[in-house]
Amino acid sequence: MRLAFAALILSVMSVSAVAQTPEGTVAIGPWKVEAVSKGQKFERCTMTRTTDDGVEVEFARDAAGLDLTMSSPKWKLGRGKSYPVELAAGSSVLQATVAASGNAVSLPVKDERFLKSLKLADALDVKGEGATIRVALDKSAAGLDRLEACYAKNGSATETNPFVALKAKP
Repeated sequence: MRLAFAALILSVMSVSAVAQTPEGTVAIGPWKVEAVSKGQKFERCTMTRTTDDGVEVEFARDAAGLDLTMSSPKWKLGRGKSYPVELAAGSSVLQATVAASGNAVSLPVKDERFLKSLKLADALDVKGEGATIRVALDKSAAGLDRLEACYAKNGSATETNPFVALKAKP
């Protein structure tokens, strides 16, 4: 009886440990949104997921805007090289060049129409010269909204001295 009770407790503990996400990480469907800091200094907010093919997809929001990074341990890319790609989300198509570094590529996403399409489309197709990577965009609208809220909350935080009056800003 005691052995069965102990086994039950251990199984409940292991299931609850698997269901938990790291502190500060919010799961929205398959996406994980979190604030990233270096030491005590806030750097950016990220929204990540892994495709069925094992490609890690990350949208990062920082002071410069939104970036898309994709990586795979299978890729061998030239550091500092760039590659032409076509990004398609719904009816919106964007021609771009991705910058490579080791096993990852990245590019800034500045086109407002394309950003709206990322929220509405079912998938993002990233077409390179050798293959097309398909990223399911389920729950991306909620994830991208949460990413922006994360940045608005953390990016506007300033270090202030609570004992000194704030200077008026123009």
